[in-house]
Amino acid sequence: MHLSNHLLSPEAAILGGVIATTLVAVGVVKTKKQPLSRGQIALAGVLGAFVFAAQMFNFPLGALGCSGHLVGGILLAALLGPWLGFLTLSGVLTLQSLLFADGGIMALGWNIVNMAAIGTLVVYPLLFRPIAKGSNSPISTLVAGLLSGTAAVSLGAVAVVAESSLSGISSLPASEFMGYMLPVHLAIGAIEGLATGLVLMVVARREPALLDALKARCKPLRINSRRLTTRFALASLLIGGLISLVASELPDGLEWSITQTLGGGVLEATDKVQVATEALQQQMALAPDYQGPLTGLLATAAILLVTWILFGFGGAAQPQKAEK
Repeated sequence: MHLSNHLLSPEAAILGGVIATTLVAVGVVKTKKQPLSRGQIALAGVLGAFVFAAQMFNFPLGALGCSGHLVGGILLAALLGPWLGFLTLSGVLTLQSLLFADGGIMALGWNIVNMAAIGTLVVYPLLFRPIAKGSNSPISTLVAGLLSGTAAVSLGAVAVVAESSLSGISSLPASEFMGYMLPVHLAIGAIEGLATGLVLMVVARREPALLDALKARCKPLRINSRRLTTRFALASLLIGGLISLVASELPDGLEWSITQTLGGGVLEATDKVQVATEALQQQMALAPDYQGPLTGLLATAAILLVTWILFGFGGAAQPQKAEK
């Protein structure tokens, strides 16, 4: 669901950049008020690698002739808290745009809003927490993840239509574009939600203290950071190195919706700012569109290596303060 440069006018892109920058600044201030342990920062880095790898795997929606990929906002918010989860996913989206031309540079602000802010800062506190905070039972965790993941992706799709309309993309009439975007992203969101719920169910069984932060306790929680980060690090390498190799080559839900709205046509950049930005991004990118069979593995491994060098993988049991 990454917006590309040609879906936004320069004016709309600037607005998205201002909103995203403001949210990131607020997130930095919020996280500084409650100093993070090395274990928490290491966990954020490893989870960032996990989400980065997961987003490279496009799963097919055969009946529709398109594909989708996970976003990870609800998962990050549940494991890290909404603001740290938002900052982590914003970092992932920035790396994708600058190094792999996945999502336009002009569109980075709105991609952060659509894919990071909506899930972590809106859907997580308003939907996930009310459902899941009562207990860490497998059923409540699964239901919370399923409903929240579906809502986050669907709201992001609605936002994409609104932003293209704001940009004056007349070839994508809002009502028709929405008619394609919403159904396909409801399906993608349901898969996102199911995957999120299943991962959180495993965490609830293996490391329940991490999800106990949902219960607003005052006592510090003792988290086995090393064990948790190691498991997510191994899962990241597995997804980035092997599973991403069998990703579907079908167009993703956004590309498919654009093609359907245009009657089989292709939306191309026409504004000179869009054209110049697209050319610059292709020159900057190390591996545009993740070209090369080992790109996913190398990129995931690089994120993990930097995290390990800077923060280690946490101690045996790191205290984590629950939200009051």
